[in-house]
Amino acid sequence: MAIRCKKYNKNIGWNDEYINCRQTCGANYHISCVNLSKSALSSLKESRLINEWSCGLCSTSSLTVDDCQKNELTASIPSSVTSDSLNILPDTLATIFNDFSSAVNKNFFILSQQITDLKNENTKLREEISKLTAKLHVEVPQVVNDTVKSPSYSDTLKNTTAVVIRPKDVTQTIAKTKSDIISNIQPDSEPGIIKVKFIKNGGIVLNYEHPSELKKLSQLKDLSDKYEISDLKTPKPKLRISGISSDIDEQQIIPFLIKQNKHIFSESSQCKILKYFPIKNRNNYFQVILEVNISTYKNALLYGHCLIGLDGCNIYDAIDVIRCFNCNGLNHSLKTCKKKISCPRCSGPHRVNDCHATNEQLRCINCVSIQIKDNLSDEDISHACWDINNCFFYKRTIEKIKLDVFGISSL
Repeated sequence: MAIRCKKYNKNIGWNDEYINCRQTCGANYHISCVNLSKSALSSLKESRLINEWSCGLCSTSSLTVDDCQKNELTASIPSSVTSDSLNILPDTLATIFNDFSSAVNKNFFILSQQITDLKNENTKLREEISKLTAKLHVEVPQVVNDTVKSPSYSDTLKNTTAVVIRPKDVTQTIAKTKSDIISNIQPDSEPGIIKVKFIKNGGIVLNYEHPSELKKLSQLKDLSDKYEISDLKTPKPKLRISGISSDIDEQQIIPFLIKQNKHIFSESSQCKILKYFPIKNRNNYFQVILEVNISTYKNALLYGHCLIGLDGCNIYDAIDVIRCFNCNGLNHSLKTCKKKISCPRCSGPHRVNDCHATNEQLRCINCVSIQIKDNLSDEDISHACWDINNCFFYKRTIEKIKLDVFGISSL
């Protein structure tokens, strides 16, 4: 039997929205016939107040069609809810919210106190581990921001001894050098070799865990007669200090640095002047290239300036890399270069003296070589090879040297 709308006595289709009077008559209505929207009907269904709805012909104590016409939202309020109960409702909700908020705050305080206690225990444990490792001379992984940081390869080699073994016969092969070294190592003892590097003219560089191994190798007659055995000095980072007046002698620079800048330099900084030369276009002022240990290097760049005599001097990073004047690649010189000639200005196959490129036509051959791989734009490669301030390839090479050789990361 078809359901019919009471207002106009029309059939209610299977997909039509309708509402039923739940009071006296029990009649059905299209929601459009009683001015109800779909959203109002959904609200009545969700809140189950649809069971309280009544049409305008039934009892006036319940919701009426006229009420729905005034405001669709009133259709969600049953007739049993009086004005007094509506006034009480906000107070009840406020009480419930305050109780809930107090419980949350109490639990939050307890959790924060537990986290603080755990942090204090963690700090004490780290201090105890540091004391034990200092006694046992054992290295442990670094902890940065509560995250364990594994030691880098340069950290692994930091406290090792590098031994250079060069054959006196420069025509000797690497295979012969290896054979002689293996035959002189005692099979029943731990050799302690953690890194091997082959060098030119049949030489080998060995990294040992203990410094005493150099003395043992030097005392082996079969090796000492045929080979030159020496330790390999570990490279140190370099700084450039600029703005030193001519009143300061070169021999006074390091004493002044140590005495006047104790927050940066000390007797253990291993300072060594590599170069002392005048500043271009600044008469009577000089600069130095200084070799220091890693901790001093970091502190110096952190402060960025120092005092030498009465001169305030600026400190710059001087870790550098050589550039080939043939192909303009890095990390090798013109003497050892086997690549084709390349212009440092436009990357063309000619000398820089024969280059006629404008500033808009500049192209760095090194950045061009990695443009696709590193997704560089045309603007990123529009510079000369010697423009180290804008060269992405140069900066990346320097960062790699810092990380691989010195264990220093700028990230």
